[in-house]
Amino acid sequence: MSVATEFATTVSIPARAPAVGQRQTLASVSVLHPPADPAPVSWRLTRRGVLVVTAAVVAFGAGLIWLARLSAPQPVSAPAAPHAVTVQPGDTLWAIATRVAPAADPRAEVAALQQRNGLTGVDLFPGQVLVVP
Repeated sequence: MSVATEFATTVSIPARAPAVGQRQTLASVSVLHPPADPAPVSWRLTRRGVLVVTAAVVAFGAGLIWLARLSAPQPVSAPAAPHAVTVQPGDTLWAIATRVAPAADPRAEVAALQQRNGLTGVDLFPGQVLVVP
């Protein structure tokens, strides 16, 4: 409800009775009406407002770029080029497998060494070059 409609009506009480034949005014009523056309709202942006809006847009853009980088697939690293090991006197396939891949199962590494180098047994010769998987 509008503030203008909550005002009490104004009543004027005459000090003495009017003469006969004169028009008698008992009360005066004020009626308030809303404006016919409300004024259009105009936005005004100050220099500080421009700076705040610019900072918000830049922060939003940076957040989108950061989110895009997080959701982008990670590049797949190329498999490492196979390197070679020269067999020293006293070396075994088991020792070479544990040296090359200490965290892996030595049995699987020995089998991979045999397959990659075309070995049918476990015999190695000093100076022999083995390609390590």
